[in-house]
Amino acid sequence: MATDFGTSLGFDSKTLIKALLITQFVGFPAAIAFGKIGERIGAKRGILIALVVYLGVTVWGYRMKNANEFFVLAIVIGLVQGGVQSLSRSLYARLIPKDKAGEFFGFYNMLGKFAAVLGPMLMGLVAVLTGNPRLSIFAVAALFIAGGTLLYFVREPASAKVGTDRNDVSQQAD
Repeated sequence: MATDFGTSLGFDSKTLIKALLITQFVGFPAAIAFGKIGERIGAKRGILIALVVYLGVTVWGYRMKNANEFFVLAIVIGLVQGGVQSLSRSLYARLIPKDKAGEFFGFYNMLGKFAAVLGPMLMGLVAVLTGNPRLSIFAVAALFIAGGTLLYFVREPASAKVGTDRNDVSQQAD
């Protein structure tokens, strides 16, 4: 969605490719760092922090004026993207029944594909209805807010820190 958004703001293909590469190069070490954050404060809190960063990105994206700001946004997104993906999988693995992991992760992956359609569809709809592609980014912000609100009410297992074993957690609870 970043490339479509950047194109609608008038950025050329070189700028868009650079931004995507920046996101990828920043994303790998940031994912490792987010794993450490998850170990320290828990996966749920780490994900909520990332969602707040994403909300900041949407506001900044709305106000963005030039390619340099687009590159800074690419760095910020790279800092949270890989981390939120790994932390969400980790938390999800702790929440689901161990004997039904295949079924639950199949559902998880299906929802990911649905989200890949829903986000761009909402952005496009808002851009068409308002005539302003900048406003379309707020459709994604609404999804971040909805997801963060739902996550806030999720009860974590006794120990939801990344790197803990579910069996250890259940034994500690006994």
